Amino acid sequence: MRALLLALAALIGLGGQSPAFEAAHLARLRAEGGCTGCALAGARLAGAGLGGADLTGSDLSRADLSGADLGGAVLAIANLSKADLRGADLGAADLTDANLAGADLSRASLVRARLVRADVAGARLAGADLRHASLPYASLSGAQLAGADLGRAILSNVNLSGADLTRADLSGAQLIGADLSGSDLSGAVLRAFMPRAALAGARLNGADLTDAFLTGALGLTQAQLDQACGDGRTRLPAGLTVAPCARSED
Repeated sequence: MRALLLALAALIGLGGQSPAFEAAHLARLRAEGGCTGCALAGARLAGAGLGGADLTGSDLSRADLSGADLGGAVLAIANLSKADLRGADLGAADLTDANLAGADLSRASLVRARLVRADVAGARLAGADLRHASLPYASLSGAQLAGADLGRAILSNVNLSGADLTRADLSGAQLIGADLSGSDLSGAVLRAFMPRAALAGARLNGADLTDAFLTGALGLTQAQLDQACGDGRTRLPAGLTVAPCARSED
């Protein structure tokens, strides 16, 4: 009997899976193309075609979803903590209230994804594409976003404290009331709408504040701005200035 169980486990790829993993739920996912509230922790789903799948409330913690197609998938209140989502397509996916803490989303596509109130703390998003993504009230504290594209993303009231945003592109992003305290914005393009953003201790070395709106920014100092550049359209708290950015000749 033990040998039979082991053979069945190998057949469906369960070797080394988490105790929370349910084989029947994986079978259901494969048969129906969706599985709400399912126990899939540690599942190996690299490259899986799950576009549009309904995975609401499912446990996919530590799952291997690298290169998977999750475009338009519903992952609201799902647990994706420490999941491997490198290079995955999550375009237009619904990740409202999802747990992505510690997940690896390096080079993943999250274009127009919805991550309202999502927990993305400590996640790796280096080189990720988050253009037009919606992340109000999300937590990205300590997240690694080096080189990420956040163009026109909605980041109002988001927690980006201690995040690595070096060379990130935030052109046109909305960061109303965002917490960027202690973050590293070196080399970032901050041509963004940032009223009342918290910037205490943030690194702005080489940051481009062209056309940025920073009226009411909290904790912003002249010493920080002396390391950045902007233009005549940059809006700053009273008494602060920024040098113009050097423009390359055509």
